[in-house]
Amino acid sequence: MKMTKSSHLYIRLQNVLFYILFLTIIGLLAWLGRTYHKSIDVTAAQRNTLSQPMQQILSRINKPLELIAYVPDDSSIHVALKKLVDKYRKYKKDIKLEFVNPDLDPARAEADGIQYSGQVLIKLGDKSDKVNSVAEQNMVNVLQRLSRDKPRLVVFLEGHKELSPLDEKSNGLSRLAKVLQSKGFHFQPHNLIRTQNIPQDASFVVIAAPKQDYLPAEVNIIEDYIDQGGNLLWLHEPGSLHGLDDIEQQLGLEIHEGTLLDANQDLQKMLGIKHPAAIAVIDYADLAITKDLAAHTLFPFATAILQDPLTKDAKYNWQYQPFLSTLPTSWLESGEIQGKVKFDADADIPGPLTIGMALTRTLEDKDVEQRIVVIGDSDFMQNNYIGQGSNLELASNLFNWLGQDDELISIDTVKAKDTRLELAPWVLYSSAFFFLVGLPLGLLIFGVVRWMLRRKR
Repeated sequence: MKMTKSSHLYIRLQNVLFYILFLTIIGLLAWLGRTYHKSIDVTAAQRNTLSQPMQQILSRINKPLELIAYVPDDSSIHVALKKLVDKYRKYKKDIKLEFVNPDLDPARAEADGIQYSGQVLIKLGDKSDKVNSVAEQNMVNVLQRLSRDKPRLVVFLEGHKELSPLDEKSNGLSRLAKVLQSKGFHFQPHNLIRTQNIPQDASFVVIAAPKQDYLPAEVNIIEDYIDQGGNLLWLHEPGSLHGLDDIEQQLGLEIHEGTLLDANQDLQKMLGIKHPAAIAVIDYADLAITKDLAAHTLFPFATAILQDPLTKDAKYNWQYQPFLSTLPTSWLESGEIQGKVKFDADADIPGPLTIGMALTRTLEDKDVEQRIVVIGDSDFMQNNYIGQGSNLELASNLFNWLGQDDELISIDTVKAKDTRLELAPWVLYSSAFFFLVGLPLGLLIFGVVRWMLRRKR
């Protein structure tokens, strides 16, 4: 083929157009890569992805969120924080991050209440709080606190040997209280004999399994509180009502003195339960308190909470919702629990039975719904059992629901990932044999052989 000047010109033009199009495509790819980000977390525990609770609370925030990090002028610290905050920006685009050196601007640090370098000030609308790190659990807790329109004051009645949120013993409630305090709840023990009233700013009152009788005057104060639209959480153990019979009638309930038992040995073996009085609840009602619970909840030594049949034709205007029920294999034992107990059709009540009852009503002079929860057990909240199954989630949901914070009910506690190492039994036994027998024996034999070889030299 003969090359002419026009052919050379045409080829050069093609080459120029090729390079222009090539550079244009490269530039567009670079622009797309910088503007739009798509990442896939392929780690086994999704360590590079925000947890579901964090995603939920970020998606519900409709106020400006600003993070002010009081850190030194260190590029490595800034890059690490920006990388971490970028994970949050995937679910809330308008998060602002600002770096302030507390050594160069001590006046601003003091005004924001910063005590030392490394703290981060979180601003949500006109509210603010500070954290020591922007780890997920810290962020979930502080955002829940800032999302509330006001702190939630929870009044725990005392003076009758009730459970206390300050008690750190095995039967105390300190572990639950610590979790809830980080989410914006405040707890106040309250003695009715000393004050003769209930604080008006209380979100709700807790009667936590009393062991001594209430005086009639104290019961009258609680009745007036309920009549005026107050919210209540009543935790009751099997046995006497300890002077709260009028409260039972006011709520239209029938609370039995017996103890719930379950003879399902297969279920007990699967859950690691040995005593028949430890009731496991697996199926939950479609109520905000329990609808998102995935695991079982454990209630040791519980009793049944039933609606009084007379309330159907009486003046009560409560709406009743059973939300915790036992399995069909359970029953309410009326006798003593000794030895091998069996169901007695003449004296016992067969299951399934209700452990938890939610009551709601709207008063004429109130704009909000009055809420009351009665549960035939208190052990599930105690330090001994709060870590079992979904006990902590259930307790947190109860407090949020009674505090009128329905939007925070489904926000669970962030759990640490990869905290359990699950191995087959033969691997465990082999490892134990190797480290306890094989390795010491091997070292001993090696030492003896070396000693004998040296003696022969």
